Parts: sequence; C-alpha cells; structure tokens
Amino acid sequence: MAVKDTFKKIINHKSETVLEAGLLMSLLTFLGSILGLVRNALLASSFGASQALDIYYASFRLPDLIYNIFILGAISAAFIPLFNDYLAREKEKSWQFVSLILVLIGLFLIIFGFIISIFADSILAKLLVGFDEASVAQAVVLTRIMMIQPFLLGISSVVAGILRSFRLFFVTSLSPLLYNFGIILGVIFLVPRLGLKGLAYGVVLGAFFHLVVQLPTLWQLGYRGQKFHFADFKRNFQKLVVIMSSRASSIIISQLFLVGITAISTLLKAGTLAIINLVDSFLPYTTVALPFADAAFPQLSKLEAENQSEEFFQVFFTTLSQILFFIIPLTCWIIVFREPIVRLLLGYGKFDWTATNTTIKILAILALGMIFQSINYYFLKVFFAKKDARRPFWASLIAYSIGLVSCYQLAIKFGSSGLALGILCTYCLYSLILFFFLKKYLDFSQPSLKKFQSELFKIIIISLISSLIGGIVLSLLSQVLPFKKVIYLACDTLIAGLLTLSIFLGLGRYLKLEELLVLKDVIFKKIHGTKTREHS
Repeated sequence: MAVKDTFKKIINHKSETVLEAGLLMSLLTFLGSILGLVRNALLASSFGASQALDIYYASFRLPDLIYNIFILGAISAAFIPLFNDYLAREKEKSWQFVSLILVLIGLFLIIFGFIISIFADSILAKLLVGFDEASVAQAVVLTRIMMIQPFLLGISSVVAGILRSFRLFFVTSLSPLLYNFGIILGVIFLVPRLGLKGLAYGVVLGAFFHLVVQLPTLWQLGYRGQKFHFADFKRNFQKLVVIMSSRASSIIISQLFLVGITAISTLLKAGTLAIINLVDSFLPYTTVALPFADAAFPQLSKLEAENQSEEFFQVFFTTLSQILFFIIPLTCWIIVFREPIVRLLLGYGKFDWTATNTTIKILAILALGMIFQSINYYFLKVFFAKKDARRPFWASLIAYSIGLVSCYQLAIKFGSSGLALGILCTYCLYSLILFFFLKKYLDFSQPSLKKFQSELFKIIIISLISSLIGGIVLSLLSQVLPFKKVIYLACDTLIAGLLTLSIFLGLGRYLKLEELLVLKDVIFKKIHGTKTREHS
C-alpha cells in the first residue's frame, strides 16, 4: 500500500513555479530523449542511411501534418483558455466541454484520416518526387498504418492540456517517453517479422502508450465522459474555431516548409532525409526550450491579463535567460564533440563511414539552428500571451517562403550540407522577424533588460571558453587513446566532456551567473527543503 501511495504521489505531483515545472519537464524530456537516442541507434544499425529509412521518415509527413495543424493549434491557442474559463465558473460544465471537444476531434481525425488514406498514393506521388514507384508504394502503405497515430495523439494532447491546467506536469511529460518506448518495441520485435511495416506499427503502439498513461490521472480529477448538449457550448465553440483558425494558419506554413524539405531531400543522395531527421531528433532544444516556454506561458498570460507590465518583462527576460543558459553551451559543446557524438550514437551496423561523415557535418550546422529554434518557440508563446496571432503568421509566411527557396538553391548546389545550411538560415531569419515584431511590446528601458544582457554575455563567454578547452583536451586524448576503438572513443569523450562541464560550472560560479545560482537553489531546496547558504 505504501508503494502504491508513493507512486500515486509521484504521478500526481503538482509544480508550483515556472522554474520547477520547467526543470521537471526538462528532466523527463531528457529521459525521453535517451530513449529516442536508443531508438535512433537501433534504426541506424538496422537500416543505415538508406532508402528504406527515407521511406519511413517520409511516411510521417502526412500524419504529422494533420496532427500539428489541427491538434497542436487547437490545444495551445484555443481549447485550454476556454476550458479554464469553464473550470473557474463551473467544474461540471468544464467536463462537459471536454466531452464535446473529444468527440468532435475524434470524429474529425477519423474522417480526415480516412480521406488521407484513400488519396495517399496520389498525394505522395506528387510529394516524393525523387522516389521511384516501389518506394512511393511502400511509403503509401506505411502512411496508411500511421494515420492511426494522429487520432491517438490528438486525444492524448487534449488530456495533457487538461492535466497541465491542474499543474500536473509529471504524467504529461512521461507520455512522450513511453511513445519512444513503443517505437523501440516495434524495431526490436516487429521489424524482424514485418519489415518497414513493423516500424509503422511501433509508432501506433507508442501513440497508444502516450494516451493510456494519462487516462488514470484524468479519471482521478473527475472526468467520467459527461454528457453534453451542443447548444450549451455553441458560442464558445465558434470562438474556439476562430482562435484555432488563426493559430493553425501559422502552423500550416511551417508544416508546408517541412513538406518542402522532404521533397527537396528526395532529389538528393539516398539517406539525406534520414540523416536530417536523425540529427534533428537528438538535438536537445526540445529538452530545454519547449518545457520552459510551456511552463512560462500560463504566468505570462496571467500577468498580461492583469496589466502587470513590469512583472511581465521580468518573467519574459528571466525565462529567456534560463533557456539560453542551457541552449548556448549545449550548442557549443555539440559542435566541439560532434564526431564522437555521431560515432557513438549512430556509427554501428549498416550506418557506414560515408553516412557518419555526412551526419557530422549536418550536426554542426543544425546545432547552431537549435538556438534560433528555441528562441522562436519562446517568442511565439509571448505573442500568444499578448493574444497576438497575426504577427507570428506574417513572420512565418515571410521566413518560410524565403527559406524554402534558399533551401532548394543551396541543396542543389551543395547537397545535403547545403540543405542543412538553408534550414539554419530559415530559422535565423524567422527569429529576426519575430524579434522585430516583438519590439512593439518590449520596453527597452526596463532594468530587467540590462540584467539580461549582462547574463547573456557571461553565458556566451563561459560557453566558448569551456568548449575551446574541451576541444583541445579531446584532441590530446585522441593521440593517446585513438578513436579507432569504441571504448577509447567513449573514454576520451567522457573525460573531455566532464572537464568541459566542470569548467563551465566553475566559471559560472566565479562570475556569479544568476541562472546557475537559482538552479542550485532549486535543487538544494528539493533535496533539503531549504535554500543554499550562498544564495539564500
């Protein structure tokens, strides 16, 4: 009984602050990323940078397109605010509203999935312009299987949004970990029997796990599939459709950009699409930027509603500093350690040296893009807190339109590295346009801006110094323990990596980096229940 109660306490843990919620979500996302690395290593080992893996990733495009446009847009910008309004007034009404949304989203995804499945061959034949007929036919089969995924993830995303409204971040962050676990099971047990179809069924299994793990907590909150009358929610449903439409328009543009990248990659050497997706999947921006931005969004929205401008700016710059505190050093370290990272994570089985060398180059380029992706995601949350979806739409339209043309031209001229460079330029341009639009809301006379600039300078300096020393040490160690043996490669990387981290922490402590001191306080408080003496 004690074990059961402890488990319930962990699952139902409520996060009280932005930093605590962000750290918790980052930790669980990190664990999910480790499973993602295992998944990628298994894929690389089993298929290499091959046409088969290109087909697998290409088959994600239509299911992901449906999910990102119609589910993420609705949940992030429309459903949750309306649900919270009902929750504040009448809890039973809020559960009826949940039933309405679940039914409508479920029906919509089933109908749309059925239509996509019917016309998948025609759509993919036009999209995958570089694939032969046999490859397109395989992609069609996998796409039809994976159209089950948007339905499961759509329902799961609604549930996750509800749980986060109750500050239940643990179980919602656990579900992506189980999603990767389902795919790993597919690689290990289904691929040997079913081939590429086994991968598709593994994706569906992961989506099923993603949903099921959250349902017990939803039940404990009081949801029982309450009956509803559509007439009672007609006005707010119309409002939901309007808000969702404005948000979805920006997502459509970004998704069309990714569709374009998929099409361009099919014109290049076989394995390009697989390498781009493999690199993106183990870049850690989703471990830091997304959780902190998601955790800050409710507080920014609240401060905006209360017209607390000074507090809004303080939270804005503090959260941005926390995001950059993690993402800038990670970017520098990934660039320095790119060779051992790729060789340790992917360099096995059918993933040959040519694929490894190409991946190393692309990783260095897209690692820089990780900084801009993190900033972009956070800036979008700030715009939504300001109830402004119009400027992000124009920013995405301009950046992705110019970016797609640049990606094509660079890819044709420089191959896969050119495509990666085009993606980097697109993210950078998007950041600049978003910042230009965001200046309308920023007060540059705020003291919090000067503090942010000071902290950012410290972060950049200690990130560069620690990376430079780490790179030198790694090079020296490789002379003693050559990279030819995996055990030597792992030892060199571990020693140099620990030294790099130690230098970063030491310099941060010496320069009294605020983010480092606050992080230390949070960890110390969780362990001992008090703040550190140094920063109390």
